[in-house]
Parts: sequence; structure tokens; C-alpha cells
Amino acid sequence: MTEPRPREPEDDMPLAELDARARADAALRRIRDGSDPAREAFDLANIMNDEAVGRLGTRLRRLFRRD
Repeated sequence: MTEPRPREPEDDMPLAELDARARADAALRRIRDGSDPAREAFDLANIMNDEAVGRLGTRLRRLFRRD
């Protein structure tokens, strides 16, 4: 019988609070521990997409701001 891996602090944090590398590492650990790989990939893609849209929106607002 294999010993369970120690939990990493990132495993209990919301994904949105982690940087991209920490999110990917946490997802890989969950997949190794039996989580659904498709679900993990879907969650990561959604978060990264939300962040990209947020950055784009911020830049567009700055570009078109009228002072």
C-alpha cells in the first residue's frame, strides 16, 4: 500500500488566488490523486480565459477613457 502524499497548501486555496504555475501544479496533483483530467483542464481553461478577458477589458477601458 502506498502512503498518501502530503497535502500542499495550494490544494486548499481557490484557484483564482494562485498564479498560473501554482494552479497547474495543483491540478496535476489532483489528477495524480484520481481527479477527472477533463474537469481539471476545463477549470484551468475557464480561469485563464476569465483573467485574459479581464486584462483586455482593463486595457480597452484605459485606451478609450476620456479625460
